[in-house]
Amino acid sequence: MAIAKARTIGVSGALGVSGLNDLLRQFKKLDKEINKTIRRVNIEIAKEVSNDAIKLGKRQTVAGRPVHRRDRAVRGIKARARQNQASIELQGHKNDAVLYLELGAVFQPVPVRRKNGDKFTYYRQKDLGRLPKSKPGAGRLYRSFIGEKAFNSKKGGYVVGKTIQNALPQIADQYLDRVFKAIENQMEMNKVVNIPIRFATGNTKILGKITRAA
Repeated sequence: MAIAKARTIGVSGALGVSGLNDLLRQFKKLDKEINKTIRRVNIEIAKEVSNDAIKLGKRQTVAGRPVHRRDRAVRGIKARARQNQASIELQGHKNDAVLYLELGAVFQPVPVRRKNGDKFTYYRQKDLGRLPKSKPGAGRLYRSFIGEKAFNSKKGGYVVGKTIQNALPQIADQYLDRVFKAIENQMEMNKVVNIPIRFATGNTKILGKITRAA
């Protein structure tokens, strides 16, 4: 099965700190572990946001009922990070339920019995309950589709997008403090005490052929 190329939403309000790149370049000259340290901060932030998104997704409802497959859907929300970015991945190629959870749906599968073996036919969600053969109380399984709006507005969808928007002010306020604290801790950890032993002797028989280190 072919997998369509992924689309990425750069959620508006994303963190931008003036002069941060120049500052990080200076730190890199001091400690080779700085890249890894900053990435650890970013993955911590991404995990915090993804955990909050999962909690929100598990509570998502439509017309007073749980959204279809919401417990399966939240398993497709994954935290990701690079040195300069924290991000949340929706693994729709493995779990299409997460896409419905985040973006809603236009069409909804309805079970049918056909001689050719088809088990479902698709109807517009807004028509459910009004069709001639609709069952009493038939309703939508997902929220209204906001896919294009999610991309065009750069605010994301119902779950991850909403969670990021709510979290951004606090992240922006605390980000530099977290980075500096992590760098400080890393540099402290790297201060390993090294105590050499120097042998001052002219008796080569005792030392044998030990290579001089200093």
